[in-house]
Amino acid sequence: MNFNIIIGFLVAVLSIIFGFYFDGGNFASLYSPTALLIVLGGAIGYIIVGFPLNVLAQFPRSIKFILFRKKKDYAGLIEKLYNLANIARREGILSMEAEAEKEEDPFIQKGLLYVADGVEPEFLKEVLENEISARMRDITSAAKICDAGGAVCPAMGLIGTVIGMVNILLNLSADMSVLGISVGTAFLTTFYGVFLANVFFLPLGSHIRLCAEQESSYMQLIVTGLLSILEGEYPARMRDNLIAEIGGPEKLKPLKEKEQKSA
Repeated sequence: MNFNIIIGFLVAVLSIIFGFYFDGGNFASLYSPTALLIVLGGAIGYIIVGFPLNVLAQFPRSIKFILFRKKKDYAGLIEKLYNLANIARREGILSMEAEAEKEEDPFIQKGLLYVADGVEPEFLKEVLENEISARMRDITSAAKICDAGGAVCPAMGLIGTVIGMVNILLNLSADMSVLGISVGTAFLTTFYGVFLANVFFLPLGSHIRLCAEQESSYMQLIVTGLLSILEGEYPARMRDNLIAEIGGPEKLKPLKEKEQKSA
């Protein structure tokens, strides 16, 4: 599970709450169902109007994906592709059909079946990259929803504050203690709007985009490896190209350690 999202959110929430408390505030005064209804209800309504139902239906799946997404093992992937290339070189590309039956990753499995069929490299690349694009669209649509929430929440907070101030002006004859509470509630809507935008929606949208980029890079590496197998590239050369493609010492280090253990 991706705990850094939950931890980051809790750190932000607790920092604000305890900062308010240490300044002499009362925890209960930060809670206003009316303000929350205006901000959240307005934001949800805005999102429903702005996005088709199929995109909205994809949102929970995208959130589940980033929460339970496993860390990508680039070293393991390159080793797998290298072994497949060796098998294809020894036994021919038809052997990839048997390897596809053993494969758990449906994307690699699909590519191996195409390789076994001996399709043109351009066709294989187009089919697999179209699948990558479709998957990225599904994931990034959730980021667009978060961006919309981040944009509209402060505006809804301002609307709630204006509504609260109008009610106060219409009841100026009321007791000052009552007016003070009303003013506090009115400004809480602005607080909720800014808080939800900058602590929840916008960071979540950024995280979803980053996950999509990492997923795309991982899948592109698979495409590169499968194309090399299809074209009969020398396995060691293919492995060197894949290592160069991922870049970054933090990804190369585990690969080197794995090679040393197997040597």
